[in-house]
Amino acid sequence: MLLLIFDTPEESNKFLKLYNAYGKTVYYTIKRYISDEFLIEDISQNIFIRLAGHLDKIDPDQSVQARNYIITATRNYCKNYLRDNNKILEESLDTNLHVNTESDEVLDKIIHNEDISSIAQAVSELNDIYKSVLELKYINEFSNDEIAEFLNIKKKTVAERLYRANIMLRNKLKERFDDK
Repeated sequence: MLLLIFDTPEESNKFLKLYNAYGKTVYYTIKRYISDEFLIEDISQNIFIRLAGHLDKIDPDQSVQARNYIITATRNYCKNYLRDNNKILEESLDTNLHVNTESDEVLDKIIHNEDISSIAQAVSELNDIYKSVLELKYINEFSNDEIAEFLNIKKKTVAERLYRANIMLRNKLKERFDDK
């Protein structure tokens, strides 16, 4: 049980809102680095204690920014923990579903031109079911198993959504690149 003392009821409410909204996200992010359930619980509490000290940097109403801030803080904490304790990071065994098409050349050109805003805009235009699996896979670095558990769907559904999302994203980016 995590017990913190806050100066105002607003801070306490903000912390509880963040804890309830992002507790599972922190857990799954830590689980990418550490397999010991007891250690995950300890690290999770340490992360939330640190986040409590930085509530001014987190706006729970800006869910994407809040989630990204919390995930980044969690990842950094885990990397520092592992480095400080001389442990080796586990390599991901996930194999990304990749279809080699001429659209890959377009994607490579866009990334090479550092046109990340085009990618972000194209992703934002996707249906939420595809957007969420892309974010969890490539931003939060979840495995397909973790995405399936997090979204309460089958692993095969995750793979299909990632496959379709990648194709849709490539097509959108190809259209944009061809228009330039």
